[in-house]
Amino acid sequence: MKPVVQLLTVLLLAITISVQAQESFIVTRINGVVTNNKTGTQLKAGDVLQPSDKVTFDSFDSYVISIGQNMGRYMIKLHEPPAPETIQQLSAMVKDIAVPTKRRSLMTERYRPDETTVSDLRSYFGNDKFTIIGDNIAVPINPQSYPIDENKFLVFYYRVNNNPVSKKIGYENTTLFIERDKLVNTNAGVITQNEIPSVAVYLYERNTKTSEEITKFNLAFVDRETVTNEFMTIIPILVKQKMGKDEIKKYLIEYFYDFYGATDSRSIKAFVDELVDTAI
Repeated sequence: MKPVVQLLTVLLLAITISVQAQESFIVTRINGVVTNNKTGTQLKAGDVLQPSDKVTFDSFDSYVISIGQNMGRYMIKLHEPPAPETIQQLSAMVKDIAVPTKRRSLMTERYRPDETTVSDLRSYFGNDKFTIIGDNIAVPINPQSYPIDENKFLVFYYRVNNNPVSKKIGYENTTLFIERDKLVNTNAGVITQNEIPSVAVYLYERNTKTSEEITKFNLAFVDRETVTNEFMTIIPILVKQKMGKDEIKKYLIEYFYDFYGATDSRSIKAFVDELVDTAI
C-alpha cells in the first residue's frame, strides 16, 4: 500500500501544481506601458491575463500588479535587465515572471489605527518606504516623547540634484504637518517624481545646534484618485468571492502595504472604510 500512497501523493501534488500554473490574473495596476502581444493592446485595470499570454514592457522598470484566482497578489515584471535593450528582450510569458508577493509583516508590525498619538517616529516611518495618500498628512505626536517648539523641532534632510536639502517640518501644538509641495520645491530644484529617496529625519535643537537622527526612509506620495480607482477595480473581485465588508477592508489594507509600503494607519483605515461602506 505504501508505494500506492506515495504515487497518489505525487499525482495530487502534480495536479495542484498544474492548477496553480493555469491560474489567471486580473490586472489591478500598471506602471509604465505593458502590451498584451495576443491582442496587440495596452493592458488596463480589469484585464485578465492567462499564464501563457506574452506581454511586452516599454521599459525594464514597467510592471503589472494583479490578483490571482486564489486571491493571491502578484507582481508581473521582468526579473533581469535586457542587454542590449530591445523590444524582443522586453517580452516574456506571464507564467515565467508572475511572482507572488511575500506577505510582509509590515501591516502586523505597523498598522495601529487605534493609536491616538505617535510615541515612536522611528517605528511610525520605518526605515524602508512610507507612503502618503494624497499631498499631505497630519501626524499627532506624543508631547512627552517629542516636545516640539520653536527651539526643538523636526527636520527632513535629503538630496536634490545631488545637493543637500533640509526642511523644517511644520507643526501646530502637538501635530506635525508633512506637505508634499513644501518638500518637492527646493532651492536645489523641483522634485518631479512621486518618491523622495533617503529622507533622514532629525530632531534638531536650535539653542545647542545639535541634532539626533531618528530614522531614514524613502518617502512617497500617491494620488488619492489613483488608489480609489485601483481599489474600485479590486472590490468587485472580492465581492464575487463572497467576502464580507471587514474581510474586504482587511484585504485592501494588506494590498496597500504589499505594493505601496507602510502608511499612516488611521488614514488608510478611514480611506478604506469610506470606500467600502460607500461601494457595498
